[in-house]
Amino acid sequence: PVGALNPTRKAFFIERYNNWESDTMPPFHYGTHYSTAAFTLSWLIRLEPFTTFYLNLQEGKFDHANRVFHSIPVSWQNCQRDSSDVKELIPEFFSLPEMFTNCNHYKLGRTEDGLKVDDVILPKWAETPEDFIRINRAALESEFVSCHLHHWIDLIFGYKQRGLL
Repeated sequence: PVGALNPTRKAFFIERYNNWESDTMPPFHYGTHYSTAAFTLSWLIRLEPFTTFYLNLQEGKFDHANRVFHSIPVSWQNCQRDSSDVKELIPEFFSLPEMFTNCNHYKLGRTEDGLKVDDVILPKWAETPEDFIRINRAALESEFVSCHLHHWIDLIFGYKQRGLL
């Protein structure tokens, strides 16, 4: 799972679970779900009808620019170090290059360091959104992923959800 991307992060969540001391709430690894409608809307904020749904969720305003999805490298950094960021990727990361382009010219604001939030900043290895999708899809369809995908499916949807019974 995204919460165990590296040994330090995995250890943090295991320690939190093992040291939980509440009488009213059972222990948990993650304080939020890895997939919510709000996460999907934030990934797809540049495309209708998701923009409208996002604005309805946010009382008619875009969120603070620092929290708007604006950079794949920044999102990758955050999911490796931020204990509240356990978002999984959505299928569109493998099929919809338009999600990375602000084709409707929404005014998404400026980050605290002055960066205008517009098109999504891609990793250095992807020259265009189409290139990103092609490479991401090739990774998803690789032999390695094909040989291990069933573990993720069992964890998210199957018997590994509950651990040892």
